[in-house]
Amino acid sequence: MNKREIRHLDISPMERVRRYKEFYGGCVSDALTRCGVLNTVLSSKFYSLRQDMILAGEALTIKLHSLAGEIMTDEERKARDEEWKKIGSPQKRMMMSVYPGCVICFDTGGDMQPAHFGEMSCTLAQAHGCVGMVIAGNIRDTRHVLRMEDFPVFTLGTRPNAFGGWRITDIQQPIYLPGHLTHYVRVNPGDFIFGDTDGVQVIPKEFVDEVMLICEDIVAKENEERRLIREGMPIDEVYATYGDL
Repeated sequence: MNKREIRHLDISPMERVRRYKEFYGGCVSDALTRCGVLNTVLSSKFYSLRQDMILAGEALTIKLHSLAGEIMTDEERKARDEEWKKIGSPQKRMMMSVYPGCVICFDTGGDMQPAHFGEMSCTLAQAHGCVGMVIAGNIRDTRHVLRMEDFPVFTLGTRPNAFGGWRITDIQQPIYLPGHLTHYVRVNPGDFIFGDTDGVQVIPKEFVDEVMLICEDIVAKENEERRLIREGMPIDEVYATYGDL
């Protein structure tokens, strides 16, 4: 697709969230393909805590690093604590970066030892506009997260322990999450995340509105197609009109 043809809308992130939640995974994938965007499907190891939820929002990217085995001297710990007093802890700075319509995306560098996020942090993020999360690691407090209203979470696992620990090293920088068709998928700040029962996809920022508009066209046409099929449209006519389904 020529860049001149890519449409952009002057709408809020929350308006995009609302409109994307009308779609489904296959629709988004087909729209991305029409735009020439391939290999942005995340690994099938990501799963939704609840199958009926749709994740849609702008990527707020976070890079974590494991503290397992990390030993700090008393002097190093004191220096770190003094720095955090001045600029705020990395987790606090992450929460200060949350905005309406964002999806927090965690690159844990492959660390699967501790739980990296829990329900209190999810509640705080949601209270400031976060609409969901993708974490290439573990969460905990799962029963409480599931009680949260409309907060979809896609994760690689759940664990009860926070010990072992982790620290945030980067906020709103490119990250890499495990991919399905490629080893990793790059996620840039402001890319759009879409996830449902079929899995999670990354929509590059440049194509977010174009993909959305194509999806709306696909959904409208498919709804009419469904109606005609349900009303008894002859099989020969279905394939003559729509091709392979």
